[in-house]
Amino acid sequence: MTMPDTKSGRERKGRNKRRQLENHLARRELDADDEPPEPYREATDAEFLAESDDAAR
Repeated sequence: MTMPDTKSGRERKGRNKRRQLENHLARRELDADDEPPEPYREATDAEFLAESDDAAR
């Protein structure tokens, strides 16, 4: 036998899910590095930009 779906049950479930999400985000923020990683620049992008600059001249 299952429990009937009630408004208070749905509200309680929503609060629990919100609390779980907040805890997850807080944990993720605490575990993150202090400094963001350096941006990665691919050589192929630089070559493409240089070629397009030359073509515009």
